[in-house]
Amino acid sequence: MTTIEILGWSQEHIRETAWSAHARSELKKRLRRGIKASPAEIRRLARQISDRELVSLHQVFDEAVFGISQIPESSGADIHVSLEHSDTVMLLKNCPKR
Repeated sequence: MTTIEILGWSQEHIRETAWSAHARSELKKRLRRGIKASPAEIRRLARQISDRELVSLHQVFDEAVFGISQIPESSGADIHVSLEHSDTVMLLKNCPKR
């Protein structure tokens, strides 16, 4: 399991666009698949992220780290990922190969 922490938000990405609605729905979907938590907890975390609050996501599955961290990073979040007994193969499974 892994922990993802949002340490801060950039002031350059505050403007809401049509993309924001898609990003919010995609974030909820990725959180449901990637975090070991109740549905109420996942809704609360998604709301906190969309409100640009500082959040700590615990018990993230290794294969979901890249997908979950991708959306807040594109919105201007400063992210720190803490690996706890993680399997590197599973962690890098969904990363694009470029």
